[in-house]
Amino acid sequence: MPPSLPAGQFRALPRFACLNARPFSTSNPLSAIGPENPKFIEIPSTLQPQVLPKLDIKGVLPTPRNLFPKRGANKTSKKYLQATTPLPKHQAAPANDYEAWKRTIAANRRQNLVEGLRTLKTRKALSDGKIAARSKKSSEERARVLHAPQREDERLTSPTITEAMSKLQLGSVPDPRREERVAAKAERVKAKEAMREEARKNALHTLYMHARSFITTEEQLDAEIEKIFVERPFGNDAVSNNIWDAKGAPPTVQDLLSKVNRSQKNAVDYHAGPAHITGQRMKKIAEELTGGRMD
Repeated sequence: MPPSLPAGQFRALPRFACLNARPFSTSNPLSAIGPENPKFIEIPSTLQPQVLPKLDIKGVLPTPRNLFPKRGANKTSKKYLQATTPLPKHQAAPANDYEAWKRTIAANRRQNLVEGLRTLKTRKALSDGKIAARSKKSSEERARVLHAPQREDERLTSPTITEAMSKLQLGSVPDPRREERVAAKAERVKAKEAMREEARKNALHTLYMHARSFITTEEQLDAEIEKIFVERPFGNDAVSNNIWDAKGAPPTVQDLLSKVNRSQKNAVDYHAGPAHITGQRMKKIAEELTGGRMD
């Protein structure tokens, strides 16, 4: 047992005092907060306020319906309201309290509909007026800024701006030869179209000339296959079936230049006359004159 105190010491204690008493507090004791609570460990907060979390609002409000379209009927007119909220056909006295209550409710609905339409029309007029006033104010402010006189700082710094830059600021650079350039461009377009049309005609004519040797039937295909796929395609005197061995390698650019400049190493070709080259040139000239390919 704890040691007892003399009786005289109890008189020295203050009133309502207790040996094991604790000071009164409104805060929750630490034992009332569980370990899973974020406030179980005290963390000092910063002086800067925390950012409010973004509220996740469920659902989307629908677009309000336009009750007063421009091409619709006037929903606040007397004729429309009479047609929308017609009075009952039978005006006799109600037979009982229930029928009287129903008539009262119907009259309230008619009155609420009329008052609601008129209130909404007044609200829409006020809203449209505010929007129109705001738009007019913005337009007037824009016109004022657009047609405002030159500022003093602009006037003082305008001599430092070159003449070309000042013209660009006022608008597009004047072009006195614009019509002449447009006409020249139109002529170039016409010339290109004519060249394109001429090339198309030449391509069609060349296709027509080459169409003579086109294979269009199965008999022609069989005959061409029998003609090409033989044991000795380059003749019986050919050493091998290689086209380079039978007819020689294809001519190089140097061979073609030597043929034109008459500097071939082959004696037969060197001493040959210009009839072959002249014939090719005459053929090209005839094709240019006639406007089409020739065989």
